[in-house]
Formats: sequence, structure tokens, C-alpha cells
Amino acid sequence: MAAVGLSGSPLMAAELGMMAPELDLAKFVKGKPLSLAKGRGSDVYVVEFWATWCGPCRTSIPHLTEIQKKFKDKGVTIIGISDETEAEVNPFVKQMGDKMDYVVAIDKNRSTFGRYMTAFQQGGIPTAFIVDKAGKIVWFGHPMGDLERVLGQVVAGKFDVVSYKTQQAKEQEQQAAFGNYLDATVKGEPSAKEKLAGFNFVTDCDSSQMLNQFAWTILTHPKVKYRDTDLATKAAKKAYDLTKGNDPGVTDTYARALFDSGKKAEAIKYQQEAVSKESNGERKTEFEKALKRYQSGK
Repeated sequence: MAAVGLSGSPLMAAELGMMAPELDLAKFVKGKPLSLAKGRGSDVYVVEFWATWCGPCRTSIPHLTEIQKKFKDKGVTIIGISDETEAEVNPFVKQMGDKMDYVVAIDKNRSTFGRYMTAFQQGGIPTAFIVDKAGKIVWFGHPMGDLERVLGQVVAGKFDVVSYKTQQAKEQEQQAAFGNYLDATVKGEPSAKEKLAGFNFVTDCDSSQMLNQFAWTILTHPKVKYRDTDLATKAAKKAYDLTKGNDPGVTDTYARALFDSGKKAEAIKYQQEAVSKESNGERKTEFEKALKRYQSGK
């Protein structure tokens, strides 16, 4: 997130459908060295950018491992790229063991980062890019978002990048509204016009991840001075409904919104649901801590 740490990314400099730049890597820490060019015509790649210090990256690692297992026999290779040193990455990868079961490499002077992340004006990690069999970048986003669904379509040859670009343009407009409202909350109470824009964003947005992030930022970001818990609850509830209660992270946000709105019993109910459905040990522990806090009423 840019501008005071809250706004969304500006429009892309690169475009989906372009040929994927070759990877420029200093070291392969796990897995065999690979070349996108050599796999063109037969293989699909997921190029993901991460770091050992990044909490959301650590959360997405087991998910990426599951995706790699699911698509291993369908010509899909996932490669996680960090711009850290080998001394930082190697021990982390060894400690993760089978939980991080895909190719891991170290970037060469952030060269690959520049060819992908900077080119598409993406600053936040983790971010993953899908390279199709033709060697073209057809999707990018958060690994915990639509990666698995889109990857399935790409492998089956059913992903329509043109339609997706149209959808992405709409999402970029929503990201701008998202950022403008949150930037206003950093300065104090938003104007009536800004409040209406925030309300319209929640009403129009159909991305569970964006709604979830919007709600969580309102509720927890240290720079936010005006916390509209009603709006955050509306966003979190919509995200929960869109995921049909199957995303523990979204359920956790909804529980937090309910608790901050004074609805303790409902918060406990949904937090218990988040704990019961979370399989990641580290995140489950955090959810359990939140549940205890809600139960104590603090």
C-alpha cells in the first residue's frame, strides 16, 4: 500500500498478456534451476515474490505448497523469489521443510523484482504472477486470493485474459476509492462526500479480499484516526457472505468488527468458527488469542 501506507497502487505500466521476462536469479535455494523460455509451449509458471520477514508471506507458504501439489502433474511450477541474502533465506527454507515444497530462489540485485513487480507497479508482497504455456503473464495478485481458481482455468486453457483485464480495470477504480477513503481517515473524520464514497465502495465491490482488507485497515491500522466500525462491519459481513464463511481470515475480520461494534456474543461465535476452520498453526494461534480476548471482554 502506498501514500501514507494506505492507498492502492496506480495504474500499471506493463500489461497482462505481455511476454513474461526471463528470471534473473542469483541462487536457487530449493529445487532445480529453471528457465521460462525452455518451458514455453508446455509449462505454466507461478512467479511469486516474498520475504522471510513478511507475515502474510509466511501465511501463504503452506497454501502455495498445496497448490503446487495439486498442479504438479499438470505442468505447473511455482517459484518463490526473495531479494534477501542466502544467509537469511536458506535457514528459513530449511526450517519450513515440506511446508515450503516448491522452487525457491534469490533475486539478483532485485532485477527480477524490477521486471515484474516494478513493471506492474506492485509494491506489496506476497504477489504472484501466472505465466501461461505461451509464455505470457496473464494474471497477478495475492497468493491467497484467486490464484488457485485462475491457475485451474489457465491449465485447462479456459482463462480469458481480455475479460480479466476489463475486470481488473474495474477493480483498479475500486482500489482508488478504497485508498481515497482510507487516506481521509488518516487526517481525521472524512467529509460527507468522502463517507459516501466509502459507503459506495463497499456497496459496489465484489472482491472478498479487498473488502476484508478495507475492514481490517479501518479496525486496526495505527494511522487511522477515524474508525467507522459500522462501515467496517458492513464490509466484513459482505466479504464473509461472498466467501460463504469458508475463509477463516475473512471470518476473523468479521468477528473483530462485531467485537469493536459492541456485539460480543456474535464476535465470539464467529471467532470460534474462524478457529475451527483454520489449518495454519501460526494463524490458528493468533485466532485463539483473539477469541480469548473477546471472551474476556477486553
